[in-house]
Amino acid sequence: MTDQSVSEQAREAVLRAIIKAAPIAGSSPAGIRDLAEAYALLERNLVPNAGVVKNKT
Repeated sequence: MTDQSVSEQAREAVLRAIIKAAPIAGSSPAGIRDLAEAYALLERNLVPNAGVVKNKT
């Protein structure tokens, strides 16, 4: 099995998990945000929490 096929299988598994979780998260703004972030990470190879400002107090 090549790295590309493993990567593609992992991508498909994450997409299935996002789709399965969508009805549950649909009533929660935080849940929707988390699913959107997961999808963005998957599709664009973004760094988790990129651009998130953390309170330093």
